Amino acid sequence: MTHPQPPPLPPPGVNPEARIGAIRTAIDHLLAEASAGNSGISSLDDLTAKAARLLVGGGLPLDRLSLSVIPLQPGHDGVQFWWELEHIDAVRSFHRTADFFVEEQRRNTVLNHIRDTGEPLRLRLESLPIEAISFDFLVKLKREGFTDYLAMSLFADGTYQAALTLATRRGGGFRGSDLQELQRLVGSMGLAVLARYRERAILNTWSDPLTGLINRRRLEQRLTEAFTAKLEISLLLFNLDEFSAYNGQFGNFCADDCLMAVSRVLLAASSGKTYLPARFGGDIFALVLAGAQAGEAEAIGRQVMAQVLALRLAHPGSSRSPFITVRVGLAVLAPDDASSMAMVTRAQDGLTAAKAAGGNCLIRA
Repeated sequence: MTHPQPPPLPPPGVNPEARIGAIRTAIDHLLAEASAGNSGISSLDDLTAKAARLLVGGGLPLDRLSLSVIPLQPGHDGVQFWWELEHIDAVRSFHRTADFFVEEQRRNTVLNHIRDTGEPLRLRLESLPIEAISFDFLVKLKREGFTDYLAMSLFADGTYQAALTLATRRGGGFRGSDLQELQRLVGSMGLAVLARYRERAILNTWSDPLTGLINRRRLEQRLTEAFTAKLEISLLLFNLDEFSAYNGQFGNFCADDCLMAVSRVLLAASSGKTYLPARFGGDIFALVLAGAQAGEAEAIGRQVMAQVLALRLAHPGSSRSPFITVRVGLAVLAPDDASSMAMVTRAQDGLTAAKAAGGNCLIRA
């Protein structure tokens, strides 16, 4: 595979101050953009793209950049933005739940290192044997021809931490003068990033940042309102089968694309109807049906199951199906329920039973 090359750096014989002048100017512009408030960059996606363009344009040998907001307290979620030279005009983002940092298989990650130590991490991949690299993700970068990797904390306020990671394929990696200039990003840019993220978090109080569906908090509030109004409601919970294996095999970007595809199936099933789709959490989605009898709810659940299978999202890591499938738990609000949460618990029990039954099935609890 041929990788695009960043603009050539000035010859080594040029005065060091002149050689790093373009990078210094790029960082000055970036700091100005980060602190410009409403008159500048309107989102962290834009800020990530702007950072990549300025740094590459200034001559930094950059092939990959990510900007992350890492949660430092339980109950808070984060986000990560990725830019790659192979896809120069695109910035990808994915949601990082607080659970991401405590799950056993996620503990050995660069983001955890930054969160736990606050210390920068630099690995000269070019000179390291694979067996000496302790982070699985960096083993992958090594195999893809990356020569140098840098991760650094930008700013932390006790609730969130902003971090920047950069990687290059250039022989010899980053120069010392490059890194000295990058250190000027610490603090000023990090403070602006966290301020922007807090603004975004307020806007996303009731919605899932990846899919745009309402989140679990808002769903539970709506269920409580329906219970108080004594509405007849059914709840369907959809859980992707063996999704951790899919994520492990294809990575976060493909996993996010898969979740987006499932969310679109739920939106299509709800179009023109009094159904309420939501992202319940992780790879679990919900669909609330107002005024629906159990039989109708079951039919809708099976329809969604069939439509997800019809997406034909390849899942070679599955032990049961070559494609992504979902299992479904169904519950109907009963007159003797003490609260709407009793119905939620039954739907979760249905998911558990559906998993035990092998997945790709619907169970009413």
